[in-house]
Amino acid sequence: MTHLLVTLTVEPPGIRVTWLLDGVGLNAGDTIGRLPVSIAGAPTLRLDDQMVTAQDHLGAVPLLMSVSADDDGEPRRSWRVGRSTSGPIELSYLAESVTEEPLPATAPLELRAEGGGLSGVLKCFLVLPPGPEDLTFTLRWNGPVRKGQSAGGWMGVTSLGEGDGRDGELAGTGLELLGDTYVMCGDLADRHHRDGELSTWWLTPPGIDVEAFSSRLGTTYQVMSEAFDAPAHPYRVFLRTHPHRGANASAHPASFVMAVNPANPLNEASLYETVAHELVHEWLHLDGPAEEVTWFSEGAADYYSLVLPFRSGLLDEESFLRAVNFEAREAYANPRRDLHLRQAQKVFFSDFLTHRLPYARGMFYLADLDARLRSATSGEQSVDDVVRFVVRQRRQGRRTSVEQWCAQVQQILPDAELPILDSLVFTGTGRPGEDSFGTRFVQETIQVPVLDLGFDPSTLMTRQIRGLVPGGAAERAGLREGEIVDLPRYPDIVRLDVGDVLTVGVTRDGQAVRTAIPLTGATAPVPCWVRRSAP
Repeated sequence: MTHLLVTLTVEPPGIRVTWLLDGVGLNAGDTIGRLPVSIAGAPTLRLDDQMVTAQDHLGAVPLLMSVSADDDGEPRRSWRVGRSTSGPIELSYLAESVTEEPLPATAPLELRAEGGGLSGVLKCFLVLPPGPEDLTFTLRWNGPVRKGQSAGGWMGVTSLGEGDGRDGELAGTGLELLGDTYVMCGDLADRHHRDGELSTWWLTPPGIDVEAFSSRLGTTYQVMSEAFDAPAHPYRVFLRTHPHRGANASAHPASFVMAVNPANPLNEASLYETVAHELVHEWLHLDGPAEEVTWFSEGAADYYSLVLPFRSGLLDEESFLRAVNFEAREAYANPRRDLHLRQAQKVFFSDFLTHRLPYARGMFYLADLDARLRSATSGEQSVDDVVRFVVRQRRQGRRTSVEQWCAQVQQILPDAELPILDSLVFTGTGRPGEDSFGTRFVQETIQVPVLDLGFDPSTLMTRQIRGLVPGGAAERAGLREGEIVDLPRYPDIVRLDVGDVLTVGVTRDGQAVRTAIPLTGATAPVPCWVRRSAP
């Protein structure tokens, strides 16, 4: 059996990575390790062949690094051995933390330093052997050496567990699990909070009430595990900081990470929606290319992060409708609303507005399917039953494709499901039925301004004018390329109605100036849900 022992030693200015691969023999020219240039828009490490060393029983193993495209056409660094190897192979290099400012719509994956510690997902800084995929692995920590000081409150925490790994608590099977493992290390002894099976960890004070946050999240985790018929187990939430408005997050095995801005934290409702969304990722996945299944992983996360808390009383009706109607505007008044999801996937991590399409379309498809299933079975079955099938399949190690999803739906409903899925999700031409989200609500249609503001949508997050369109609304309002602007929060902008104005603040020559962009351009019909009036 092939085994990989990974040791992470904290040393300035990052982490010394050393791994020992046992049970594999390599011939000259074989690949010993690979590392993508970026992952989901997040940078990895800039390593050349001199920075990575290898040795075996015979001594140093020469390495040659090259960059080529992987199976998806993405650039990837690869290291090949210059001679045949003998016995276990050791690889070593220093992983330095990324210092460039993170992009606004990028998940917090890269190795970063903050608060005297480090955090990141392993696949962003761990050179992984090419296989076998089912190898076993063990992870170990070596804490920093502090002259004249004890380790104090230093801890290493990962998706796999807590501790230094010497008791075998940080072990598993499979390169995918290893690469997806999130790690955080630093003075964490007093920078975490536990609530039942759920714990929250941070290196820098996140600017929120962590105890209240963890308590509500812990209850939500229990509600979701029961809804998906999946037992609860230890689950970790990693918080780290970024300079942007809003929050970016990423799901990992039995954990997720969220980047927040302590100087401009999310309000309680937005924060809860974000973290509840990430919790759902623990259970719900379809198998297949990203352009075919992202709608499910992200759409189901949006759907159940609202529906389950609402059913259990953790989310009130006003907050529920506010979130649903906000997402309807994001989907159906989006300037990118006519994109096919396969086109959208190509710019998923670079275009802020396009990024939201699979989330919203997936959510409204599931709400529509739920209504159709309940109607056809007089309330005996719902979308929850189809989702539990997916969860059971995954627990048994079986894959579930889009075709299998549709086949499972068609065991209950008579019509072909793929054309409906194509309309509501892939092309986006369809709209959810009137009874989506239940008969408690009634669906109306309103005209909503299309937010074509005359600058690149990243401006809404970075607050710096980029991609100013000549003659566009922003230029007509007097804004200039590169200016730093004061804008309302993105959700507040999306909720503006026809005839409203977007007020923008800008400082010129030391003077604060406010200008207005009137929302008098194109509009789009958008479904809106309200409470049904009593008869």
